[in-house]
Amino acid sequence: MTITVLIWMVASIFILHDFEEIITVESWFKKNEKELFHAVPKRFHSYINRIFPRHTAGFALAVLVEYIGILIVTFLAVFGLRENWTLLGILSVVTILFLHSFSHIGQCLFFKRYTPGVVTSIFLVIPFSVYFFHFTLSEEFIDWRMIWWSIPMGVILVFVFNQAGLALGKKLETK
Repeated sequence: MTITVLIWMVASIFILHDFEEIITVESWFKKNEKELFHAVPKRFHSYINRIFPRHTAGFALAVLVEYIGILIVTFLAVFGLRENWTLLGILSVVTILFLHSFSHIGQCLFFKRYTPGVVTSIFLVIPFSVYFFHFTLSEEFIDWRMIWWSIPMGVILVFVFNQAGLALGKKLETK
């Protein structure tokens, strides 16, 4: 495997994971909305109602915005290969996907049932992320310092694209 192929796989892994969420989120939310709101502190209820798309189309639009951000980071990493900042960008995406997978597992354990995204988190995202970290570390494309920096950078990237996508997805639902 080459680093270029591995970088392109990041966008593929993301979209496969999010396809699982897109396909299942609307029906899951309808079945589990009361239990979800019971589990979430009341101070977050208005935020969830205001920003989280409940229908497939709105959620898919939110994912599309995130995917566009990931494609931009992917293109920068592929065409700026060997530049630390571009590798840090794609590493940030992988790190956040990896950490995000554990939230799916936690949700599944908390609700004691399937939650959208848990299957691809366990069988696709986590194994891919571990391989990505192993390969890029062993081939010295990245180092541990970059991994640590990828966490705050990834949080910022996710926050911007995720919140913009969710807002657009919710706006689509209100029309």
